[in-house]
Amino acid sequence: MNNVMKNLLLSEYLLILFLIVLFLVTGCAKYLDAVPDKSLAVPNSVADYQALLENEIMFTDMPALAEIGTDDIYLPDALWAGQPIFVRDAYHWSKDLNEGVTSLNWNNPYKKIYYANLVLDGVDKLKNKHNATDIQVLKGWALFCRAHAFYDLQEIFGQPYRPASANNDLGIPLRLNTDLQEKTPRATVETTFQQIVKDLEQAIPLLPDGVSKTDRSKPGKPAAYALLARVCLTMQNYDRAVLNADRCLLYDNQLVDYNTLNATVRAPFSPLIDEVIYNAVQISYSTRSWQIGQDFYQLYAADDLRKTLFFTVDPVAKTVVFKGFYNAVLAGFDGLATDEVYLIKAECEARLGHDAIALDALNTLLLKRFKTGEYVPYSTGSVSDVLSLILLERRKECLFRNLRWSDLRRLNQDVRFAKTLTRMVDGQRYQLPPNNPRYTLPIPDDEIRANKIQQNIR
Repeated sequence: MNNVMKNLLLSEYLLILFLIVLFLVTGCAKYLDAVPDKSLAVPNSVADYQALLENEIMFTDMPALAEIGTDDIYLPDALWAGQPIFVRDAYHWSKDLNEGVTSLNWNNPYKKIYYANLVLDGVDKLKNKHNATDIQVLKGWALFCRAHAFYDLQEIFGQPYRPASANNDLGIPLRLNTDLQEKTPRATVETTFQQIVKDLEQAIPLLPDGVSKTDRSKPGKPAAYALLARVCLTMQNYDRAVLNADRCLLYDNQLVDYNTLNATVRAPFSPLIDEVIYNAVQISYSTRSWQIGQDFYQLYAADDLRKTLFFTVDPVAKTVVFKGFYNAVLAGFDGLATDEVYLIKAECEARLGHDAIALDALNTLLLKRFKTGEYVPYSTGSVSDVLSLILLERRKECLFRNLRWSDLRRLNQDVRFAKTLTRMVDGQRYQLPPNNPRYTLPIPDDEIRANKIQQNIR
């Protein structure tokens, strides 16, 4: 490449960086709308930085494109054909999901990370000028948001966490400052996860003890412990996962009795139900009329209230459409809830050989899911394979929460649970074998060109 071409590309890249900065700064309406001259608007107070974290972008449009590639979702040909091309590609695990265009699944999380870094850079300058507790909460909040965004990115664009090779496998770029011109290489998977753990462990003592009763997009200690439990489960560190699950449940162990909910309404749940510890919303991919297969639907017992609260069934078309989003909108829930925490505890206790404790956690959850008086608790004497039962209940409970893809990536490493996924799309058969490279999605081409980072093998 000649020098003229290099200079042109550099000028174009700097222009893009300037536009990104301009967008990020002007995007914080709650803060900037109050400033007459927005060119002079520089965050300089607790309220300013809080407005950055309260911006809607921090808890909406979470990346979940890989969710479409899981065995949970079923798209008949007619519904598949009406989706955007990248959704169609993701459904049958195409090698190129980006089709050469910018990916919101990559860009949106890094915008959140930029905001979080902006807060982390700024709050230290507020010391001795504002209430120390307020500053601590802001710092904890920003660390939590950064960890959440890193984790979502890693589970899509980083290679799976494999204990034996995590120090060599490719993770994601860990952007830890607000310098947009800094070229950030991909960290290893181990380094990526250690940064996520570090952010959460630093956030926990800074965050409020409880869960906000009015705004679940503000994290407290229970949310940080719940996310840390999820992260440790992904790392297959079961001791640490159950420890953090238990700590979360010490702060918040509430479960909703599904007998109190109305199954006839379009959206039976609310982000303010007692189970929601932290509310976040996935990117909405065209229509969210995601269906599940009849075989999976039949796994729910007749007295299991999830069968009517989670699904709308058309007996003529024989379609089963999911409606059980915990955020009460037709977009996937990407937050944290106590039901998942109970299931993390149950799985980890089973893996550690504590079957009775594992079943007690599972029974605590399922008692709230069945019609009153109909649930018969499991016991060690009535279950031949406790772990398999818990994994099945985890899948049935946590549909379309951006968890199944991550579960497949880790469960495929165990021959007992490895699974080949199969699709029939428009008359063509597609397969995704266990541990296939396509379990790591391709990084957008513009990011590869701009930062010269290594692309994922597909």
